[in-house]
Amino acid sequence: MASRTKQKEEARARRLEEERARAEKARRDRRLRTVGGIVVGAIIVVVALVIINSGGNKGGIKTGTEATATANAVDQMFAGIPQSGATLGNAKAPVTMTYFGDYECPICQEFTLQGGFPQLVQNEVRQGKVKVVYKSFCTATCNGPNPSVFPTQQVAGLAAGKQNKFWQYTELFYREQGQEDTGYVNDAYLTALARQVTGLNLPTWQSDRNDSALTAQVTSDQQTAQSIHVSGTPTLIFQGPTGREASPPEGVPSYSDLQQAIKQVS
Repeated sequence: MASRTKQKEEARARRLEEERARAEKARRDRRLRTVGGIVVGAIIVVVALVIINSGGNKGGIKTGTEATATANAVDQMFAGIPQSGATLGNAKAPVTMTYFGDYECPICQEFTLQGGFPQLVQNEVRQGKVKVVYKSFCTATCNGPNPSVFPTQQVAGLAAGKQNKFWQYTELFYREQGQEDTGYVNDAYLTALARQVTGLNLPTWQSDRNDSALTAQVTSDQQTAQSIHVSGTPTLIFQGPTGREASPPEGVPSYSDLQQAIKQVS
């Protein structure tokens, strides 16, 4: 009996070690992907920093023709796709992708702009096969210089969502995300993004930012994430018509990763 007990303890120890090793590998991969993105995009980063510094703020707010081109690209991306609050796509889509994210998270930015997300939107979401539900989970912001800004910045997106513009605001935030750990998010930054959202009623948006129900939604999203042990962003969970769930690899999933997850739950 003692021998079997010892064997079970040893087996459990091995499993725990394997889990720790997998988690560490995922963290290393994530860091490598981030570093690789910085190296590949070095020229773009330099140009962006010049623009940021010349504009006198720490955020990546675009101006002039660059701002117009960005707003037009965002409009085209979401044109004709239904929205309701933080949900993008046909409400009756058979597959739901829940996206736990943080607006200041650089990995979320990479996934949303360069990972599988754009193709997912243009194909499965536009075709009514998948809908995306965004939920707020504090990671990068809570590790930054001003974690208390998290509900304020997330509510700014949800306030746009009351006019069915959540995803335009969210996309613009990621496209104009500032340098991490610089405390760039403030009221001027959030308002500058809102001004770029085509068709957004700015006074209404400002008023809706004070809606306590939106702050409660951010809190609820956080509680949901914690209850299912979400540990980082982006975390993507696909759920199919039978309730079956699947998640793509951590980090910056590719479009093929997302398609595989869809197949698993369909």
